[in-house]
Amino acid sequence: MSVGEIIKFYRQKEGLTQEDLGRGICSVTHVSKIERGQTPYASEIISLFSERLQIDIEKEIQRFENLGNQLHYWHKVIIMRRMKEVEEIKKELETIPFIESSSYAALYYLLLARYYLLQQDFKMTYAFLIHVQSDYPDLPAYERNLYRHVWGIYYLLNYRYSKTESYQKAIAILKEIDRNEYGNLEYYYHLAAAYQWMNSYVLAYSYAEKALRYYKEIDNFLGAIMAESIMLISLGSNIETDFKEVEAAYQKLIHNCELLNIPDKKTMLLNNLGYEYYRRKDYQNAQKSYKESLRLVDKPSVLYLQRWYNYLKCCLEGKSMRKAELLKHAREGLSMAKKLDTKVYIIVFKLLILRIEENDEQYYHCIEEEALPYFTSSNSEMLTNRYGKELYHHYVETGQYEKLVQIANLLIGSINAE
Repeated sequence: MSVGEIIKFYRQKEGLTQEDLGRGICSVTHVSKIERGQTPYASEIISLFSERLQIDIEKEIQRFENLGNQLHYWHKVIIMRRMKEVEEIKKELETIPFIESSSYAALYYLLLARYYLLQQDFKMTYAFLIHVQSDYPDLPAYERNLYRHVWGIYYLLNYRYSKTESYQKAIAILKEIDRNEYGNLEYYYHLAAAYQWMNSYVLAYSYAEKALRYYKEIDNFLGAIMAESIMLISLGSNIETDFKEVEAAYQKLIHNCELLNIPDKKTMLLNNLGYEYYRRKDYQNAQKSYKESLRLVDKPSVLYLQRWYNYLKCCLEGKSMRKAELLKHAREGLSMAKKLDTKVYIIVFKLLILRIEENDEQYYHCIEEEALPYFTSSNSEMLTNRYGKELYHHYVETGQYEKLVQIANLLIGSINAE
């Protein structure tokens, strides 16, 4: 942004014509040529323009020259999730009036989109991405790759269609990134996450390993923990892996979370470790991990419901809690789900209560009439598959062959993926 462009910006901001600005100082033609950078000018003229516009032109030039560095630093702290700095820099940037008229405007909008992803505000993220797509068709190399990266994260976190379709979209656009033009190899982590959710554990591990190397290079300890957690999920999915090594790695990461004071990641790791124990029918250790994870989650919340359900289901499978106590806790979960108006957990806690009561007839009826229709309509593929398989096996055992064909069509390709 040249001196002339800055003058033009503030002139228009004040609602002045070129004639108004130049009155008593120079001709309209001279003002026009200065704004377009087509003529030399005396420093006295710029001083008089600055006085009339009530700006410090030298200060404004310096602000513009620092703007690029400031935006790239903002991107860095967003990646590092240093939220206090993220908010402080955002406020500073909002005080720069010409930022949206400068050559850095597209970068600014893309970083705003990335900022709103941190806030889980997908509506604002989408609005900024569409704005960039519409108004900046010829992005410079760095911005072009950042644009792809932000769309990839958006698809990864926001399921506008089915989760599978969203993850596929995320992978497709993230793989278009040119690492040499971009330099921010954090996108490897997002590729790893997408592949993990697609159950492509080998690729998930490979990209998570690359992300881990990058995070270590830039001293992003939180990112390193997240990358290693994906690697552990991938390792845990392989029945040939020595589980003692996986268990020890989980404990190390959990300890690192304690040292770094990041309880939200600690509860995630404890929950994941609990699931690994649960898969191996080590219900005692699973229950212990789930219970410890619960202590770190705010109540009431959707996350608490998810952890609470895992804990109670583990207690049921491990027969480690009396039926009356299990029912009491499951009903507490259902009551909390109703207060939070969380339909998915209203249904899963209903089903859990019916399982505890050993009411098989009502249990399968609820899956058939309420659970599967809702899970299918809301694109909850994991829950559709989980409860759909249960219903499939129930139809096999009870000889309901017409219904068996219907559920098989719904679950095509996943019946044997247990």
